[in-house]
Formats: sequence, C-alpha cells, structure tokens
Amino acid sequence: MALVDEVKSRSDIVQVISDYVDLDTSSRQPKALCPFHAERTPSFVIYPESGSWRCFGSCAEGGDVISFVEKRENMSFRDALEHLANRAGIKIEERDNEPRKKPVTGLIEANVIAAEYFHSRLKAPVGEQALEYLKERGINSETAVRRGLGLAPSGMETLSGHLRTRNVQARTARDAGLITRNEDASWRDMFTGRLTIEIRDDRDRIIGFGARTLDGSEPKYLNTPQTDAFDKSAILYGLNWAAESIRDANEAVVVEGYMDVIAAHEHGFTNVVASMGTAVTGLQIDSLARYATARGTGTIILCLDSDAAGEAATMRALEGVTAELSSGRRRVLDVKVARPDGGKDPDEAIRTDPDSWRASLNDAEPLLDYLIVAKSKLHNLDTGQGIADFANSVAPLVYNITNDYDRDRYWSSIAKLAGVSEQRLKSIVDKPSPASRARRSSTQNKGNRSKFLDERRISSEQAIEVLASSAGDPLEEHLLSLVMQREDLREHAVAMPAEFFHESDNRALFTAWQSSHTLDEISHEMGDELAEKAHRLAVRELPPSNQARHVEDVAQCVMRLRERHFRRIKKLQTERLQELEGEEAKELLDQSLIPNENLRKVMTGRA
Repeated sequence: MALVDEVKSRSDIVQVISDYVDLDTSSRQPKALCPFHAERTPSFVIYPESGSWRCFGSCAEGGDVISFVEKRENMSFRDALEHLANRAGIKIEERDNEPRKKPVTGLIEANVIAAEYFHSRLKAPVGEQALEYLKERGINSETAVRRGLGLAPSGMETLSGHLRTRNVQARTARDAGLITRNEDASWRDMFTGRLTIEIRDDRDRIIGFGARTLDGSEPKYLNTPQTDAFDKSAILYGLNWAAESIRDANEAVVVEGYMDVIAAHEHGFTNVVASMGTAVTGLQIDSLARYATARGTGTIILCLDSDAAGEAATMRALEGVTAELSSGRRRVLDVKVARPDGGKDPDEAIRTDPDSWRASLNDAEPLLDYLIVAKSKLHNLDTGQGIADFANSVAPLVYNITNDYDRDRYWSSIAKLAGVSEQRLKSIVDKPSPASRARRSSTQNKGNRSKFLDERRISSEQAIEVLASSAGDPLEEHLLSLVMQREDLREHAVAMPAEFFHESDNRALFTAWQSSHTLDEISHEMGDELAEKAHRLAVRELPPSNQARHVEDVAQCVMRLRERHFRRIKKLQTERLQELEGEEAKELLDQSLIPNENLRKVMTGRA
C-alpha cells in the first residue's frame, strides 16, 4: 500500500480534527465552527465514511485528513504526510528505500488520474443519481466502465484535492483543463455535479472530458477547454473505437453527441463517431478520410438530430466538408445524409429499433439530393426572385455532373421544386464560365477522374460552392444573424478582420456592426438595400439553443471563415505563380509564405 493511502486509512479524521476544533458529534456528520474563517454558525462538516471534510461557509474549503493538517499547520504536503504517519505509528524510515514519486507533469497522465477518480466516484454512494440517469439511458454499470463514464461530485470531495494527493501539480492540472482559478486566486474543479465522459484520441489516449449536467442546469454539456492535448475542432468522439471498422467498411457515420455514439457501439454499429455537438469541421473530415478512404473511395454519412437545431447542424456540417489531398491523388468522399424515422435522435432511434436505424443509414440520400431540397427551403419560391435565387444556388453543382442522364434528372427535380418548366428554369440560371466549362471538358476526357464529379461523389469545393452561392453566403449570414441579434456574443466576434467576409455586402454590414453597438445608429448611412438586408438578418429565426451553444456557434463560424479566407488566398497565389516566372515568381513565392503560415496556425488550432 502506498504511504498516502496507508496514512489516510489509519488516520481517524474525526479524532485528528478534534485536536484542533470543538466538534459537535451528536449527528452522523460532526460539525464545528470553521477553523479557517470567522463565523458564528457552524458550517464545517466532517464525513467520516469518506474520510473528508467540507466548509459550507464563506471559505468553501474541503479535502481529506492530509489537506486539513496541511492547511491548519501551514505545512507542505510532505510534512503533513509525515506528521500524520508519525501520529498513526507508521515508521517513515522503513520506506526510505522507496523511490519518491516525481511530480506529474504530463497532461495525458493527469487526465488518466482524473478519469480514475471520476470512475471511483461513480461507483461510490455519491454516484447513485448518476447511475440512475444512465439506467434511464439504457446504460448499466458494466457499460459505464467500458465506455469511460464517471462522476465529478458536487459535495465536499474535489478533484483538485485528489490530484494533490497524487502529486499532480496545480499548473499541470490547469493546463490539462481539469481545474481553474477563482477570482480570489483559489482553485476549483472545472467540472462539478456532472456525469463525465472520457474523450480519447485515435491512439486511445485520454485527452479531455465531456461533462453532462445531472440537475438540469445550463449548459447541458461542458467540454475540456482548448489545451495542448485537446482541440475540439480536430477530435471526433469515439474514433478510438471506430477507426478499424471505418477502415474495414470504407464508411463512417457521424452523429452529434456522446450518448449517440455509446448507444451505436453497444448495439453493434461500430463505425460511428460524434462531432461533440458542433458543426463538423474540415479537420474532422480530414481525420475521417484517412480511415474511410484507406482502400479507395469512402463514404461519410451525416446522421444528426432531426429537430430544427439538428437540421441547422447538418447544414453547418456540410460547410465543413473539405477535400484531402494525399500522395498526389484526391481522396474522394461520398457524403450522404441520413434521417432516423419519426424525428428521433440517433440515441433514441437505436435503442428503440436498431433495425429501423440501420435501414435509415442504408437509405441515406446523396449529398446533392439533400442540398437541393434544403436550399429550396431557404427561398420564397412564390416569387420570381426567390425561384431565381434558389436555381442559381444549386446550378453550379448540376453543371458539374458529367453524366447527361443524371444532370437532366436533377434539372427536372429542381424545376418541380421551383414550380416552373425545365425550359424556364434553364433560362434563368447563370451559365458556367468558359474556364469552368474547360475544366469540365478536361475532366470528361479523363475517364479515370470522371467518377469524382458525379452526383454521388460531390467534392468539398462543390459543396461549399453551393452553400456560398449567388443567393448569399449562409456561413457569413449565419454569423451576422447571431451577433446582430445577441449582444452577449459581441466579444466573441468583434475582433475578427472584416476581410474574412468574401461577400461585399456582408463585409459592409460586419464593418458597420463593429463600429456601433446597434445598427440602428448608422442605418441611415447604409442605403436602402443594405439596411433591408440588415433588418432581414436581425429578425431571422435562429435554431433553438442556449448561450453556451451560441458562443460555440460563433467560434465555429469565425474559425471556418478564417480557414476559408487563407485557403482562398493560397489558391489565388498558386494560380498566379503558374503564370509568372523569374523575379516576379520569386517575389510572389516569398509573399505566399505568410498565408501558408496563417493557414498552418488555423489548421493546428493556434491562430
């Protein structure tokens, strides 16, 4: 037995603390006036069963018998440990040959210690409420162990106190996102009163935690903040379990939440991962591509929640689809969209009827089919302008289909949705530029590449093109709607450079918003068209959400706009380099290093 554990087991916490304070032992939990701050009513409580203490007064301190002596005697941890060891008759000299444990400095190691603590609390009496919640979700204690679930208690016990006993330095715990500092410079746990979920990377290392509230408080879910080990925009929950299945099946299913993934894997759907409640990012798609396309063309099926927020998440997810170039060839992803029957989220659908959920995956519709219907809902098809905007928003994708039969089929489908004839439809859409026609002709002449451009394998550039078409840029407009409607989101976007907006009217609106708390103050300077758009965005209905999710949404929008901006600069410079030679080419090449470095920072989460 380790010295720390032996000292704690052989030290009666009630007897030790009674040496310092007058205890009222008439109740099951002895009470006293807190020795660490002045008070008139006893708020200091001892819990003999767990060997811990807690002050419910103004100091809000708590811990075990070692931390009490450490604090009361103003000792170091080692001195307090030796003091209690001597008190309990444990001979320290007999242990001098034992190697002294070095301080824990690694973030992963700190996370492992935290995970062990969370799991032990779930199995303890304090975990009864959490286990009851899991039981309602169809998760028993064995599944909880297998899937790395635990409990961050809200009582007198603290993770920070436990980490001290395990020699985890406060700086390491902070850097791992396990504790945070209060305004009074004291430390507190990042998660309290929450079910915890281990988040592992594809190497099966614990890099962070998700935490779900158990009392209905908001936000419902919290995650480890950004650390050197944890980057939420690049991690997919469950990939450590799903990687091999994705590689074998050449297919990945992306859901939204932790419980969706756990339910899927427990019911035999082993190629399922989650984006952890955010829009799917390009980094996450790149990570999936390494597995899904390991043996050729792979498939990604988006199966997010079926409510309004889920629909919005799916549209955001499509914006995050990015192509990956590897070893000089394109790794093509066949992106599809699935919907569980009855409007259920994946967790409920899987637990209710696994066969039905399997059928919904088999019936997943191609990306282009979904996009056409989804885009039609964004326009007023009762007006000529709405029909024209809708048609032009999807026309670029249809023009890129190489098979004449499939292209005609989509024109027919779009015409039916718009309520016009195909002839009328084709007369109002913008024709592709000569450069686009040349690229398509070149593609048609290369049979081995034509498969990349049919309607079942839409590339990421094409997906983004339809989402940022002439009808407006949904990503830019979604960010504008958020910040124009909610003043509490201002600080999370106001510092973003306006140049990240590629649509001139959106850039003008954002610049105006940056310089004024309300657009009403300067609306008379905008002009009628811009003022009308500002009003339309300010009253646009946002998906049901809460403040934390809105903050996350803004952060995701800013990140994707930044990434898209630097990708565009890099693309333009590459095209320009191909036209130049000599000193001009060298000068431009030197300039291109700046956006390359900016893009690298974006992709590694350090921008």
